[in-house]
Amino acid sequence: MTKRAMLIVCIVAVVIVILVTVVPFKQAPSSTTRVVVDHYNKKYAFPNCYKYNEASNYLDEVTLQDAEELNYPPMNKCTEDEIKPKYKSLIQRLIESTEI
Repeated sequence: MTKRAMLIVCIVAVVIVILVTVVPFKQAPSSTTRVVVDHYNKKYAFPNCYKYNEASNYLDEVTLQDAEELNYPPMNKCTEDEIKPKYKSLIQRLIESTEI
């Protein structure tokens, strides 16, 4: 392999490493994410944001897309924060998915 080809391979490798570790990519919740819907109050919340002490008896578990099709607003600030897209690098997403 010539020096020029080796230099090009090294530059490409460095660019890929920089993309993986530094550049943030948009990550939004999937439309199939499960949410808790309170049909009595006509609101929805992510399970980790739902306040069970304020619950009615008319609950359901549906996808985020279904809750939005019902035109239900988010139940609280926690749900509003969870639904916003987050910007994470590929290495951060990998670490979170493998729970290292």
